[in-house]
Amino acid sequence: MIAAAEQNDSSQLTEAYGLFVRGLRLRQAKIGYLLPLALVPAALSLDYFVYPELLGALLKSRLLCNLALLPCYLMLFTRYGPRNLSWLGNLWLMAPMLVICWMIYASEGANSPYYAGLNLVMLAGCLLTTYNARRATVFCGFTVVSYGVACYLHKLAPPASTLHKSTLCNGSLLFNNIYFLIATGAVSVTSCYFGARRRFEDFRLRHELDVKNGRIASTLQKLQETEVQLVQSEKMNALGKLSAGLLHEINNPLNFTFMALQIAEQDAAENPAMRETLKDIGEGMTRIRTVVSDLRAFAHPTQQSSTEEFSLDEALTSALRLTAHELGPITVDREGLKGAKALGSATQIVHVFMNLLVNSAHAVKAASRGDNALIKITCTEMNGHVQIAVRDNGTGVPAANLPKLLDPFFTTKAPGEGMGLGLSICHTIVKNHGGAVHISSEPGEWTEVRFDLPSLLPVRSAA
Repeated sequence: MIAAAEQNDSSQLTEAYGLFVRGLRLRQAKIGYLLPLALVPAALSLDYFVYPELLGALLKSRLLCNLALLPCYLMLFTRYGPRNLSWLGNLWLMAPMLVICWMIYASEGANSPYYAGLNLVMLAGCLLTTYNARRATVFCGFTVVSYGVACYLHKLAPPASTLHKSTLCNGSLLFNNIYFLIATGAVSVTSCYFGARRRFEDFRLRHELDVKNGRIASTLQKLQETEVQLVQSEKMNALGKLSAGLLHEINNPLNFTFMALQIAEQDAAENPAMRETLKDIGEGMTRIRTVVSDLRAFAHPTQQSSTEEFSLDEALTSALRLTAHELGPITVDREGLKGAKALGSATQIVHVFMNLLVNSAHAVKAASRGDNALIKITCTEMNGHVQIAVRDNGTGVPAANLPKLLDPFFTTKAPGEGMGLGLSICHTIVKNHGGAVHISSEPGEWTEVRFDLPSLLPVRSAA
């Protein structure tokens, strides 16, 4: 298994390196074409001083070289360029090299000083491309052979414009030039060999670093999600234990109080003022019972695996009762929730509403809106989903903090006032329901948190 994993990593490395080299070769070819396009016509001044008699013929050869290279250079910027790098990536070297060989043949053959141009071509090819040692050997070997053929043809079938300016004998100068061409080729091949190895090693290290960084980031994200779930689980367990005793202690006197209230109502049948007072007491006791019922449901939530259809309006009502102390006098408007249904865990969505309401309450209080403090909850339904938006006119969130709000343990509150888990838990719950959380804000004006939930059971295809 380990060997298979190592082989897979090696295969991925080779494939990634191939893509890297192709991209690098394309960029280098775009730069490489500019050299002959600029230097080939610029060398016309050399023709003027060395071979003024051949100025016209040499000018034509240089212009033809550039006319051949220009459309190929422009092709690199199209979608066909990367697909044809096998020949486009070499043409910017081959065309000047062949033109130089022709000029050597047309002037003095082995006596021509233009052989130095071939040295430049070989150096450019080996230092400015991604050639490895094998390709560099082939290229330099082809250059030396082309030079030898040009000199041989000049001697075998000299052109009509043959010049004889050199004072050295032809054979001695030919040997001298070939020696320096081969020496230049050897240096270039060696440079390509070590350059290719260094380039691959650099890429391998970067590739391994990127892979490891990706694995570390993925592991860190999983650890953070696990930590959030553990913290949430511990909170719910602690709340469950606390509420179990609290509910027992509250329910017993609550039941006795309701019994006493019923007796008192019978005795106050002829006292309207007393009946009104007892009615107020009954409403207060009913509210206490409702809060106790909500707390019991919240302390023992249903699992996400047990999907049920529930009323969003009732879930919000439960959340509002449980956060009434935090909300205080803040106005809470609801729109579109009447009759809206969603699929999932009702108690978990109550938890989402509670976190969002508490966050909005803190933001509105911090903005000191007074009587204008407002939290608005809206619901819209479309394509089998319901989207709920909780918007407040609080302090807002700076743009730089928006991407971080769903990260675990990120908080904008003062130290000790929050753990930074509220929105992260909301995000996890909504994601487990198949939805997503989106946050937008205008600093100093408002903040809106939107999340969506499925509202219809998925249609199953017939077997």
